[in-house]
Amino acid sequence: MHSIQHQQLDCGLCVITESIPGSKTAALNWGVRGGVATNKHDGDSTLLAELVLRGANGMSSKKHNDALESLGIRKQVSCGIEFFRVTSVMLGSHLTQGIPLLGAYLLNPELPEEGLEPCKSLCLQSILSIDDNPSHKASVALNKHHFKKPFGRSSYGEAKEIASATIERVRDVHAKSFVPENSILTIAGDVRHDEVVETVSTLVQSWTGVNASVVSGETPGRGVHWIEQDSSQVHISFAIDGPSAQEKDVLSEAVAISVFGGATSGRLFTQVRQRRSLCYSVSAQFAPSKERSVIRIHAGTTPERAKETIEVCLEQLSILQNGITQDEFARTIQRMKSRTVMHGESTTARASSLWSDQYALGKTRSLADKMREIDGISLENVNNWLKNRDYGKLTLVYVGPSDLNLPTNILHV
Repeated sequence: MHSIQHQQLDCGLCVITESIPGSKTAALNWGVRGGVATNKHDGDSTLLAELVLRGANGMSSKKHNDALESLGIRKQVSCGIEFFRVTSVMLGSHLTQGIPLLGAYLLNPELPEEGLEPCKSLCLQSILSIDDNPSHKASVALNKHHFKKPFGRSSYGEAKEIASATIERVRDVHAKSFVPENSILTIAGDVRHDEVVETVSTLVQSWTGVNASVVSGETPGRGVHWIEQDSSQVHISFAIDGPSAQEKDVLSEAVAISVFGGATSGRLFTQVRQRRSLCYSVSAQFAPSKERSVIRIHAGTTPERAKETIEVCLEQLSILQNGITQDEFARTIQRMKSRTVMHGESTTARASSLWSDQYALGKTRSLADKMREIDGISLENVNNWLKNRDYGKLTLVYVGPSDLNLPTNILHV
C-alpha cells in the first residue's frame, strides 16, 4: 500500500514522501521559490541554473559530479517561472547519501566568479536558439502577451540582463531567493520517511530566510500578435484562461479540453487535420495551476492554410460550449484513468505530482484519491460547466512570413 507522509520543518521546508511497495528507485523533486519571476533582473536565476553546477559543498564541479555518479544518481537542475528545482532519480538505498549532494545545489553552491562568463555564454546561446524553433518561439511570445508581469517571462531570461550580470548580483539573488519559506521537497519510491526527515533536518538546520513578495502587474492587452519569420510554415498558439486547480470545476475543464484536443480522437485533430487537411499538427492542453491555469492550443501549418486553421480552431472552441457526447466522455474518462495508473508506476511522475499538488492545493493526493475524483465526474457536470463557460479574453500568437490580416473581432468566441 502506498503511504504518503508529511513533515513541516521548523525552517519552513515541507518534506513529503510516498513509499511505493516493490519500487527499488526513489525520485526526488526539490523546489525553492527562486524562478525568473522573482528576479529584479530577468535572467539571474537562469544564470544560477548553470552556475550552481560549478561546484558545491566545498567541492569542485568535477568532484561533486563524480560523487553523484559514483552513486548512480541522475539529476537535473532547472529554472522555471516561479520556482527553481533540483530533480533526481536514484536507487532507494542511496537516498540518504544522495540528498546532501543534491541539496548542495540549493543550499551551498560555490558560485565561482570564474564560472560566470561561461554561464553567460551558454544562456545567451540558448536565447539565440529560440529563432531556430518557431513553434517554441510562438510559445514564449504567447506567455509574454497572456500573463501578467513578471509571470509572462520565459525561463531563458532577457539577453541584456544576462549580459550585464555581475557575480555579486547573482550571489545576492541566491542568498535572498533560495530560502526555506515556500520550499517543497517530495520523494517517491523506495523511501523511509523517518530516515529522510532526519537526513534533511540535519542538512537544513542552519537554513533560514523568507521570500520577498512578487508584485504582479496589470493583465496585458492579449489579442492577436504576429511575429515575422521567413519560413514555409506558420506556427500558431492560443492561450485561454482556465479554472484554478482549487476550483470544483477543474476536472470538468480537463475532460472538456481532452475531448477538444487532447488526443487523435479529439475534435481539433479530427476537424482541422483529418477532415480539412489544414495542418500537420494540432493539439490543446489544459495546465491547471494555483493562480495561472491556462489552455494552450498549438497548430503547425502553411501560410496558405494558416488563416483557415485559426478560424476552424476558434469555431470548434465555440461549438465545444454546446457540450460533449456520451461516447466522447467515456473515452476521455478511460484515457484519464489509464494515464493516472501509468503515472503511478513511475517514481519520477509521482514525486512531480506530489509536488504540484502540495503547491497548488496545499495537500497531496494518492492514486486512489485521483481515481475517486475521476469516478465522481459525470457527463452532466461537464456539459453544465461548458454551457456557462466564459472563455474571457484570448491571446493568439503566430510566427510566419506574412501578416494574415485577421479580423479585429476574430477572438470573440
